[in-house]
Amino acid sequence: MPPDRRAASHQQTSGLAATFTLAAMSLGYGVVQLDVTIVNTALNAIGASLGGGVAELQWVVSAYTIAFAAFILTAGALGDRIGAKRIFMAGFAIFTAASVACAVAPDAATLIAARCVQGLAAAILVPNSLALLRHAYEDEKARGRAVGVWAAGASLALTAGPFVGGGLIALVGWRAIFL
Repeated sequence: MPPDRRAASHQQTSGLAATFTLAAMSLGYGVVQLDVTIVNTALNAIGASLGGGVAELQWVVSAYTIAFAAFILTAGALGDRIGAKRIFMAGFAIFTAASVACAVAPDAATLIAARCVQGLAAAILVPNSLALLRHAYEDEKARGRAVGVWAAGASLALTAGPFVGGGLIALVGWRAIFL
């Protein structure tokens, strides 16, 4: 293949790879943001199903937020040392496992512990998704647009949480919000 066709093919492939990276990173950040608000709509149903008082229900929400805030800087540094891709993939696997644990939690204490693990995984996902975008988009303008799409998707997920949560609770039950 002539050098100019090879370069065009490489640009097309790397452009496609960057688009897939943006989609995956947006999905990762989107589920983190969705989980911030979707749980609030389920608190009444969770309380009725698992028992427990207001304190336990507050911890269902707070455990996620506290773990997220406590580990976000460490998770970013870990991605810098070990590799953002590897850490992001581990974070997504942990987030998925914690979500399943939330969905099958037999009691409030188990749900709170699983939400804490979800928060830890969320802390792993966010800084490493941004680092992977930085690697995928070398051009500053393109990177700025990609980060804008990434943030817009997360904002959409954040605002959709109560609507999606309400629909899932009405149709399937509160456990569906974690799946």
